[in-house]
Amino acid sequence: MTPDETLDSIEDAYRAVNHAHAVLARRLAELVLSTDFAEYPYLGDEVGALLSISSRKASTLINHAENLASRPAVLAALEEGRIDQGKALLIVDQLEPLTAVQAEIVEAVLIEYARTHHYSRIRQHAQRLIAKVDPEAAARRHEEKKRTRRVEKLNLDDAMCALRFQFTALQGALVWDRIDRIARGLGDDERTMDQRRADVAFDLLMGKETGAPQGEVKVLVTLPATTLMGMDQEPGMLAGYGPIPADVARDIAAGGTWKRILTDPVSGVAVDVGRTNYRPSAALADLVRARDVTCVAIGCRQPAHRCDLDHCEPFDGTNTVADDLGAKCRRHHVMKHHTRWKRTQLPGGIHIWTTPMGRTYVREPEPIADPAPPF
Repeated sequence: MTPDETLDSIEDAYRAVNHAHAVLARRLAELVLSTDFAEYPYLGDEVGALLSISSRKASTLINHAENLASRPAVLAALEEGRIDQGKALLIVDQLEPLTAVQAEIVEAVLIEYARTHHYSRIRQHAQRLIAKVDPEAAARRHEEKKRTRRVEKLNLDDAMCALRFQFTALQGALVWDRIDRIARGLGDDERTMDQRRADVAFDLLMGKETGAPQGEVKVLVTLPATTLMGMDQEPGMLAGYGPIPADVARDIAAGGTWKRILTDPVSGVAVDVGRTNYRPSAALADLVRARDVTCVAIGCRQPAHRCDLDHCEPFDGTNTVADDLGAKCRRHHVMKHHTRWKRTQLPGGIHIWTTPMGRTYVREPEPIADPAPPF
């Protein structure tokens, strides 16, 4: 089998896996319908015993099946292999706060969008659409989810454990930025960056000195001027996360330091940044990071403000311009320079990647404002 045939067979196998997930969901949904009401709470035990899995895992499978069965169009897309189970469940979850009519409109758009986009882009696109059809839904959903904030301790093997914090997106961004800034300020030592962050987090929680300046904690939020003035409920964009409800974005803006960002009225992509007191190089870096939003590698979600700015073509003394610069996380920066991956950049922040096996993928810039409607 040639490398190209192998890639095609991997794609076919993945579609088959998606089809199998859909078939399993249909069978489990049929089982739910045939189960007496009194026995329903114990259906997980029945399925768990059948499949030799825990009743908890079986109950999760049943819950997923019921959710998918509630949206026939989503389940059909999964069965046809157009989307995978994770995308299907995400779409169902995002449609939950909408009315039946609103959900039907958004559902069709999301299924088509999900076919060619990654999970986090789908979630962001969904939240933008929801804010359009029901501006209050995002705020309601945020308030409901905010009540689920918690800290969990998960025991691991080899005398280890994991602490998991569930915060609002803003709280998480602030906490992460503080830990990351301190860890980066410690200087090079034998520890990895992950190890340094873990040690910093422990020191902060225990009230100890961290050994490095803490610096100013920052979050980057983009929102339309009309939203800032309360004229509409368009969502803001929290860097490294995605859309956040308008009220949350306005609260952040109330105490923020502002920089003007101009966007293309058709695409919603950043095309210019206010210069304020920055040197031109700093303003250019602001523009590239605002335009790219994340690392420009396919599927990478590392926020652009934590990435290197890399030339597409070797530096020749004249090409330090937006159309030749792209944000790359350190891993993908190394990949571009030391492997057979190739990147071509087109005007407007469009990046074309060619893999070592010759497949080509296009990474288009993410809009940070709503594109103008088509005429």
